[in-house]
Amino acid sequence: MSLMVEKLAYVKKLRHLTSEDISRLSGVPLGTLNKILSGQTKNPAIGPIDRITRVLRVPIRYLLDDELPPECCVTANSQDGVVLLSPEELRLLLALRRLEPQRRRTAGVMLALMSAACVKSIGTVSVKRTFCYTTGSTDAPPVRAILIPEVDAAAREADFAVLLSDGSMEPVYPSGAVLLCAQRPPTAQEYGIYLYNQEVLLRRLCRRRGVTRLLAPSLAYPDLQVSEEDHLDCLGTITGQARGCRWEQTP
Repeated sequence: MSLMVEKLAYVKKLRHLTSEDISRLSGVPLGTLNKILSGQTKNPAIGPIDRITRVLRVPIRYLLDDELPPECCVTANSQDGVVLLSPEELRLLLALRRLEPQRRRTAGVMLALMSAACVKSIGTVSVKRTFCYTTGSTDAPPVRAILIPEVDAAAREADFAVLLSDGSMEPVYPSGAVLLCAQRPPTAQEYGIYLYNQEVLLRRLCRRRGVTRLLAPSLAYPDLQVSEEDHLDCLGTITGQARGCRWEQTP
């Protein structure tokens, strides 16, 4: 089996199309198509191949370039004609596509801010540009660009920030504080950022005698016991409070 035939079979299965579907949509006679798909036609004309690739939604280069593996997921690109995506990248893109429009815009802003994250100097102080996730606010977008002076180790370690919108972290941190966060698991004594059943919480994780709880410093916020049915993900670790930070317009 030639590599072109293998690629055609792979994409045909990926798109959930039958030979009859491809023939009908492309206008290529079924007999001609079957000879191409089976490899009986060794050097098919570019015309039928062009029409087949349009139906399969892949660039011709994908079929003709032997350096591109059949298993890669492909899409058109104006610069080099093909983009290779890993299965994990494809899974993330499909998940992004399923998001509600507002959440999709939020994810887009976060990706743009992460891509544009940089460190520059203002005077003698290095300033990090990253994103801050805001919760419980109707006046501000859920994600905003922020400039954080790297005045201490916590600021230098931080990958992003969270705007604290409630009193759950008092008396450790006041409501309204911008908390610095690192993308690493917290130690037993550190507070983390957790996604608990689709709700973002700032808590300390405690495991004792087979029981998992999320603890807040404030006594006004009761402990949350995590069961096997609950969904819990750690997004990062709170490393400290930002000082001298300021908001910036999103790109």
